[in-house]
Amino acid sequence: MTTATMTGPALRIAMFSESYLPRISGVAHSLESVTRALRALGHRVLIVAPRYPGYDDDDPDIIRFPSVRLPQERDFPLGVPYSPAGRRRLERAQLDIVHSHSPFLMGAAGARLARHLRLPLVFTHHTLYDEYVHYAPFISPRLSAPAVREYVKRYANRCQAVVVPSSMVAARLRAHGVRARIEVISTAALEVDVGERRGREGIRAAYGIPHGRPLIVSASRLAREKSIELVLEAFAVLRETHPATLMVVGGGPEEAALRGRAEALGIASDVVFTGLLPHPRALDCMAAADVFLYASQTETQGLVVVEAMALGLPVVAVRAGGLPDVVRDGETGYLTAPDSSALAARMRLLLDEPARAQAMGRQGREASAAFRMPVIAGRLSTLYESLLPSPRPERTTGPSQGGGYACI
Repeated sequence: MTTATMTGPALRIAMFSESYLPRISGVAHSLESVTRALRALGHRVLIVAPRYPGYDDDDPDIIRFPSVRLPQERDFPLGVPYSPAGRRRLERAQLDIVHSHSPFLMGAAGARLARHLRLPLVFTHHTLYDEYVHYAPFISPRLSAPAVREYVKRYANRCQAVVVPSSMVAARLRAHGVRARIEVISTAALEVDVGERRGREGIRAAYGIPHGRPLIVSASRLAREKSIELVLEAFAVLRETHPATLMVVGGGPEEAALRGRAEALGIASDVVFTGLLPHPRALDCMAAADVFLYASQTETQGLVVVEAMALGLPVVAVRAGGLPDVVRDGETGYLTAPDSSALAARMRLLLDEPARAQAMGRQGREASAAFRMPVIAGRLSTLYESLLPSPRPERTTGPSQGGGYACI
C-alpha cells in the first residue's frame, strides 16, 4: 500500500456512524477504509457504532452503543444514543475532532459530545436521505421527505464543516439552506490493490458462464432505490441482439422480487444472482466482467462505480446524482437517461467495439487514482487541522454530565 505523508500533528478523532461492521454497506466499507488510512498517518481513530448481537470486535478502539432491530430491516440495527460507559471512554480519550457519518441517532450522539467537549464537529453527507424515506413505515413521503430535508439542514448548520462526495450534493445542500462550510472530498474509499484482476476464468467457471461469453455485471444492495429492475430491463433489451450473461452481485430485501422480474422478462436463464458476498469476492466477480452496468439514480457518488473503474471495466450508468463527477462520459464509460433502451444501446456499442471498451477501461483505471484512500485521508487530515485552534490547548478531560447521550 502507498504510504501517505503526515501533514500535521497526530489527532484523536471519534467517528460516529449508524452503519459499521459486520454490516456490508458502502458507508461501512468507506468508514473502515478511511479509518485504516488515517491510522496509517498516525492519528488515533475511535469508531462509535451500534452493537450487533453476537458480533465481537477485534479492534479495541470500537465503542458500541446499544441497538434495536426493526422487523422490516433486520440487517440494520438502530443505535440507541445512550451509553454511560461509552461516554466515559470518549471523555477520557481527549479527542480533537468529532466526525459524524449520519445526522440521525448516532450522529445526534456525536453532535452532543462535540458540544459538551467544545470540539469541532464534521459531518460527512453520504446519502440523499430524503430519497430513502420509503423505509419509514406508516408515513407518507410527501410529509417525511420535507421533514428529513429540514432536519438534515439544521444538523449540517451546527457543524464546523460538511464533507460531501460530489458537487451535486454540495449544490443540493446549498439549495436546501445549508450555510456551513462544505468541502467536496470523495467518500469512495478505494483500496490501492483493487486494480488487480482476480481469477477471471475461475469466477466464470464457478458460476457456469461459458468461456468467451460476454458478461455484464451490476453490484449493489438489492433495494428499491438502486433501480436493479432497470438493470434487468436494459439487459433484456441487450439480449435481443447479443447473447450475454448478467451477473447481479449483492443481496437485499428486493432479491425475491427481482428474481421474479427476471422470470417475467424471460431472461432468468441468463441472469446470475450471487447473493450477498464478502467484499473481496464481490470484487472478484466484478473483475470477471466485460462491462459494468449501474442504474441507481440516488447515488451521492457511487463507490462501486469507482471500484469498477479501478478494475479496468468500462461503465454504463444513469446520468444522475453524483455519478457525473465519477464517470467521464465518452472517456471512462457512458452516461445515459434512465431508459432501458438507452442503456442497452451503450452496452451494445462496447460489446461490438472491444478496442473502445478496453481503452475506456484503461482510462477509468487511471482516473480512479484520484479516489485512492491515501489521497482522501490526506485531504481529511488537512481539513481537521484547519478546524483546530492555533496554538492547540492542553488536553483535558471534562467532567461527565448527565451519565449518557440523549437524542438532539
